[in-house]
Amino acid sequence: MGVKRRVMPIGFAVALLVLSAPESFAQRTKFESLRQCERQAAVQFRRHNPTFKHFMIDRSSVHEDKFADKIGIQFVSTIFYGKATLDSAFGPRLVRFICLHPGYGKEPIFVYTLPE
Repeated sequence: MGVKRRVMPIGFAVALLVLSAPESFAQRTKFESLRQCERQAAVQFRRHNPTFKHFMIDRSSVHEDKFADKIGIQFVSTIFYGKATLDSAFGPRLVRFICLHPGYGKEPIFVYTLPE
């Protein structure tokens, strides 16, 4: 009986924590996912453009589509798209971006930009 009494409060506390966390967890993961998209873009752009300086997503313009399917052999959970600033030797310019993200705890698969 002693073990059951200790397990019940711990189980209740864990359940309460799980039920109260989703909103803040979703905000945190979206923010982290966008930061990961920025880092992935920086890696890709540096590889192809030695004059690349900075890539910054305009958070107020970001849209997200829950995808949760495979593209080829890669699983994609969310597609982020919106506006960003791409800075290189030619100066900053406004671009549209798309980022394919596989989900929490994983790095983005692909980031692509289009001229505004």
